[in-house]
Amino acid sequence: MIRAALCGVGAVVLAAASSSASRAQTVERDLAYGPDSLQRLDLWAPHGTGFPTVIFVHGGSLSGGDKEDEDYGRVCAPFPAAGMACASVDYRLAPAHRWPAPAEDVAAAVAWVGANIGARGGDPHELFLFGHSSGAMLVALVASDPRYLARHGLTTDALRGALPMGSIMWDLELDQALARHGRARVEAAFAREEDGRTFGTLDAYQDHWPIHHLRAHLPPFLFLIADSERVHPPVLETDSTFAARARALGSRAEYRVLPGRTHYRAIRELSEPNDAVFAIIRDFVRAHSSAASSP
Repeated sequence: MIRAALCGVGAVVLAAASSSASRAQTVERDLAYGPDSLQRLDLWAPHGTGFPTVIFVHGGSLSGGDKEDEDYGRVCAPFPAAGMACASVDYRLAPAHRWPAPAEDVAAAVAWVGANIGARGGDPHELFLFGHSSGAMLVALVASDPRYLARHGLTTDALRGALPMGSIMWDLELDQALARHGRARVEAAFAREEDGRTFGTLDAYQDHWPIHHLRAHLPPFLFLIADSERVHPPVLETDSTFAARARALGSRAEYRVLPGRTHYRAIRELSEPNDAVFAIIRDFVRAHSSAASSP
């Protein structure tokens, strides 16, 4: 790859943050958290000690997307100036890799960051998950279903918070199809679709939706919903329902609608100076972290 030839695997790049309150930072590219070529992350970190880390998971319908593409390549850029590290994660994709490879990789990335951020000055107990689109689903799942982090000897208490942006929490259309046509007919149709090949069974597909893993003692959740996602797709309906049910179980969960934003504008504009959506994320991290500091 051209970027690998220019930067080198794991190369360290020194840069200055672009805000008026700039601070020095380091950027490490393509750090391996697993043996597969897609199990790589880029790590942006401020100089200093004791800072929290936001782990970002890109979207792409579990079959595409990249931590350095035009949608996601600058997501981590504003965090060091706010006194936070940011790890942007690639993961194994369908159809080459079947479910649950993506969720397993997000959990593995969390474990890697927790084990390695201390050597870079960060606090390993101050980890946050942030994801966009299908990455938001992965973030919500790993933060709610304890099975994934358990494989690394961790619980969801390893996370100080979760920020899913722009994803439904369950498949309303599937629920409607089941009610209208019955399970046998829906299962037969599902087996012929791309999701059937990715997930193997309808049961596995249903189980991957975070709504099915609600429980007490979840990490704090903040759902970020673009203005254009209120109805189609029904992000507002599913996310607000998740938040309400989580609160009823004693967990902390809220949602914010982002005025004037579309699905992709919400994430693409994050690195622009004084972006209002970045400010929401920054303030959430600070509110739930003992480590974050003002720039």
